[in-house]
Amino acid sequence: MKGAPVVPPIYMTATYQFKDSDELIDVVQNRSGYIYSRWDNPSVVEVEKRMAALERYEYALGFSSGMAAITTTIFSQLRKDSRIVGMREVYGGTFQLLYNFLPKLGIGTVDVSCSEMDRILAEIEKGLSVLYLETPTNPLLRVVDVKTLADAAHAKCAPVILDSTFASPVNQRPKELGVDIVIHSATKYLGGHHDITAGFVCCNEEHFHSIWEYRKIFGGVMDPMTAFLILRGLKTLQLRVEKQNENAMIVADFLEKQKKIDAVFYPGLTSHPDHEIAVRQMKGFGGMLSFLVAANFDGTKKFMDHLKFIKLATSLGGVTSLANQPITNTHAALNPAERAKAGIKENLVRFSVGIEDPNLLKQDIQQALAVVK
Repeated sequence: MKGAPVVPPIYMTATYQFKDSDELIDVVQNRSGYIYSRWDNPSVVEVEKRMAALERYEYALGFSSGMAAITTTIFSQLRKDSRIVGMREVYGGTFQLLYNFLPKLGIGTVDVSCSEMDRILAEIEKGLSVLYLETPTNPLLRVVDVKTLADAAHAKCAPVILDSTFASPVNQRPKELGVDIVIHSATKYLGGHHDITAGFVCCNEEHFHSIWEYRKIFGGVMDPMTAFLILRGLKTLQLRVEKQNENAMIVADFLEKQKKIDAVFYPGLTSHPDHEIAVRQMKGFGGMLSFLVAANFDGTKKFMDHLKFIKLATSLGGVTSLANQPITNTHAALNPAERAKAGIKENLVRFSVGIEDPNLLKQDIQQALAVVK
């Protein structure tokens, strides 16, 4: 056939055939081709190459979800008596893994508030196996000084893992900050349309093979159709995220002026505690923000229920604006004490800003706030 497809084909196959046994043996021993799609699939490999280039690492690995990427990566770095230093302000699922599940397996985990830089550095100085970071954080949009922490961890010969989902590759360059392994929930900005569940890990050869082996055994591999849809999403990633950056800044400014809003958390605001770090470390401030409604849980719930244009839904990063109360879903699995430690209040709203006309978003918020007494 002359010519090549503009859009890469979808290889909807679980297994692959060989001309003889020697060819099969070579593939098994040397990974010189494809044998089973839990190992590798051409469609998935195609999007992995695109993702690695986007984040400027040598390799990327596709996963069935962001949590599959997180759990597989962390387990690939653990050994008996490992010690993880991590942040308290992380995604709810990550919090459960690090501070509820891993201690049951004898893994030492230390959680420190990202606002206590000296304490994090002190815990690193004691020795560690892994430094786990998330920035900006979910859902309070805290921004940590990655380069300083990465340098400290590397001085102790520990790898640095960073969940960069909220920033996306458009707004943050983890490799330039000294990150060894960067994680994305591709369900969010990378897919961008609320129609897939997936994750990525980007790294260099030093960490690639162990993570690949753990993915093969744990089985959380990306499927070919999802890989195809992410390839589609990556084509518009820059345009979408730039528009979301712009819209989120407009909405954040608007929210700060509302009497029924107690606080707004957005790194682009000069009122944000980490604004200076964000200016230095990020190329854009992202499409995520959160805010405190001047009400209790029921009053905030009433506000949520009166949103008309903005969808009441979990997830984030897509073209459609979504909002939720973290206490009811993303961080619902944390007990009250854990939520208090992480700063998750009952009147907190997490808002994923889409690409719509920002005036429509402001109007919707304003009419919903009108019911708050």
